[in-house]
Amino acid sequence: MSGIDAALLAFMVAVLLLLCLRPVAFAVELVDRPGGRKAHIGVVPVIGGLCMWLAAGFVLPLVSPEIPKLASFLIGSGLLVLVGSIDDRFDLPPQVRLIAQACAGLVLCLGAGLTATNLGNLLFLGDIPLGPFGLPFTVLVAIAVINAFNMLDGMDGLAGGVSLASLLVLTVTLVLFGQPGAFGLAAVMAAVVAAFLVFNFPIPFNRPVRTFMGDAGSTMLGFAVIWLGLQMSQGPGAVISPVATLYIAALPIFDLFISFGRRLSKGQSPLQADRNHFHHILRRSGFSEREIVVLMSGSALIVGALGVIMDRLGAAEPLMLILLVLMGAAQYRLQNRAWRAARRIRRLRERLSALMQSPHRRA
Repeated sequence: MSGIDAALLAFMVAVLLLLCLRPVAFAVELVDRPGGRKAHIGVVPVIGGLCMWLAAGFVLPLVSPEIPKLASFLIGSGLLVLVGSIDDRFDLPPQVRLIAQACAGLVLCLGAGLTATNLGNLLFLGDIPLGPFGLPFTVLVAIAVINAFNMLDGMDGLAGGVSLASLLVLTVTLVLFGQPGAFGLAAVMAAVVAAFLVFNFPIPFNRPVRTFMGDAGSTMLGFAVIWLGLQMSQGPGAVISPVATLYIAALPIFDLFISFGRRLSKGQSPLQADRNHFHHILRRSGFSEREIVVLMSGSALIVGALGVIMDRLGAAEPLMLILLVLMGAAQYRLQNRAWRAARRIRRLRERLSALMQSPHRRA
């Protein structure tokens, strides 16, 4: 089965599962109820992650001859889905989730052999080898990326939209520059995320079947992105540099490190949730949920594509890293001055709105 056929089948299977497992979610109380920081309306099933994983697990073996280490991918992602689903139901301690993420990282390295061996030519001195530090470095990066995508899951459509943008960049890159086996995996994962968004994107018609992905879904998607990123940037079959893969997950990674730094500077646990993420700032600035999802998903798509294009055109990796750091610094400045940034963005929106309406008033 081709990657495109597998993606279409995965989309249909995921939609069917999301519809069929809704009664089961209510029966076992795998639901999210409003209250506290949760401001949504009504009781919402949290089965998105489970359904995406089941759909991918059903379809991927049909293209398994083209997908290296499929069993390791399903085991690693399945562990995250299992622990995430239990956490969605019973609220596990953060330490348990971190242990599960570390185990998934070990499956990535030891089971699939996807270990970072070098960081690329970041200093104009040639590739920087990691040697014996490759395994612990890869596990730490996997934990960071998994948590980065998990932190995006605070608004309808956001984690799914940004994940879909990253997976689309990965899929197109694989189509254009090789690795047909990895293309099948990327295409199937993009398809199941697209199916989930049918039930989660903030539009009126899907409210009766609204569904959340939960920690099970967001951590699984982070795992898929780091898996594909390593497969594309490491070893003799690499098609992009390691720094280019950072562009593909830039927005979630920026948000993760900025949030961790802010909480540590206040003497808080880095895992303690708050409402100062980038999407919260945009919400306070007057953007609707739909506008935020489109804006951030579009930005993730553009930044990811920019990284791949620069890399394929031969841009110097140190210069790519400098540009990436400057982007992160700009986002840090916004998030570090959350309320001030929100006021300024709101004023800018009001001025732009006034400029757009002024010709109509003269007419």
